[in-house]
This record gives sequence, C-alpha cells and structure tokens, in this order.
Amino acid sequence: MLTFFKDIYRNKRLILSLSWNDFKARFAGSFLGVFWAFINPMVTIGVYWFVFGIGLKAGMTDGNIPFVVYLVTGIICWFFFSDTVASASGCFRDYSYLVKKVVFNIRILPTVKMMSNLYTHLFFIVIAFIVCALYGIMPTVRAIQIIYYLFCLIMIVTGITWITSSIQPFFPDMTQIIGVVLQLLMWGSPILWSLSAFPPSYTKYFKLNPLFYIVQGYRDSFLGGGWFFEYPKLTIYFWVWTIALLWIGGKTYERLRPHFSDVL
Repeated sequence: MLTFFKDIYRNKRLILSLSWNDFKARFAGSFLGVFWAFINPMVTIGVYWFVFGIGLKAGMTDGNIPFVVYLVTGIICWFFFSDTVASASGCFRDYSYLVKKVVFNIRILPTVKMMSNLYTHLFFIVIAFIVCALYGIMPTVRAIQIIYYLFCLIMIVTGITWITSSIQPFFPDMTQIIGVVLQLLMWGSPILWSLSAFPPSYTKYFKLNPLFYIVQGYRDSFLGGGWFFEYPKLTIYFWVWTIALLWIGGKTYERLRPHFSDVL
C-alpha cells in the first residue's frame, strides 16, 4: 500500500498533466466544452431543491437550516465520490494503450481519474461557501476541517477504485453493479434527509455507511458544527473501513495486474 502512494508522489507531475488532459477530453467537441462539468451538477441541485424543497415541502433539515443550504453542503461530496468511482473503475480500459506499455506505471491511472474530478469538486466547495453566505451563514474557524474531510474522501475513493478498476477488465458487469450500488449509497446517506426525520433506533444503521461520516463532516465544516475529533467512534470506524479498502485494493491490483494485457 505504501508503494502505491510512493508511486503517486513520484509521478505527481505526470498525474497532474494526465488528469487535466482527461478533464478536457471528456467534453472535447462539445460547444460549451468543460462548462458541462459544472452545468450538470448545478442542474441536479436545482431539480432536487425544486422537487424536495418546494414541490414536496420535504425540508428535512437540522434546526432552521434552509433546505438549499443543507442540500448543497451535503451533495457536493457525493458528486465527487460518485463521479470518481464511476469513471475510475473503467480507467484501465480507457487507457488500454498505456496498460500494454511495459514501461508505464499504470497504478497511477485511478488517481488520474480522481484528480480529473477534483477540479470540479474544488469549484463546488467555493460555491457551497457562497450559498451559505447568501443565507447569512458565514464560515467559522471550523471551516478549516474541510481539508481533513476532503482527505478522508480522497482516501476512501482511492481504496474503492483500486478494487473496482482492477476487477472491471475481467468482469465488465462491474460497471452496472457500481451504478446500482451508487444509487443505494446515495439514498442511504444524509444528503436529502436528516437523521432527525427517523426514529432513534434507525440511527445506528445509517451510521454504518462510511459516507455518513464524510457528508456530516462536510456540513459541520460549512455550518460551524462539531470538530471531527468530537466523534471518536465514528472517526475510528471510518478509518478502519478506509484502511481495509486500501489494503484490499493494493492486494487486488498486485494479483490481477499481470493479466490485464490478456483481456484488454
């Protein structure tokens, strides 16, 4: 696992270059180009806000937080998570011409896809702060922990994509499975709803979802909630999950890597 991170550090310039090219290539040939990377999430936020915040009057938020603020501060980390897992899982097929080159270190390719989505994510972090400010919620010193939660998000995404990208060349159905699992994870995460809307007996089950920790952490950062170390059990639980995924991902890649060129 440490070897993976060393390779990422050694190839940081190459990763930045490839990720920027990947970001631009996704929308190459379209009239609006890279602006589609920002338009689609904005439209999604607008639809959720209109349907759940206005149409269904389901403003299930904590306290007096406006629904649009509650939605934006939680959904931006989901956009990064879902987009990265979906795109990075097929990275070895997308870059099959590099996989077949013996001299190229392909283990950095999932990170390339993640960095490609990170550019959009950083933009939406700024947007979330602006939305909060428009509703009179100014950032506090606790906003700095957004860096910690972003690191958490990057680590768990890295572990997951090491696993899924290594399996996908041998099992193309992995793409469809990922789509179903992402749907379940989204509705099982407190993005459009709050724990306060459910009986207390359900709380422990929702907290089993590792994304619960990140979504709530993002909201705490934007809205001046608690520090991450005030939730020691959740923090330990999340990192046990994340380290396990990273270890499994590293082992899966090492076991399957020699056979990639045979199936791509």
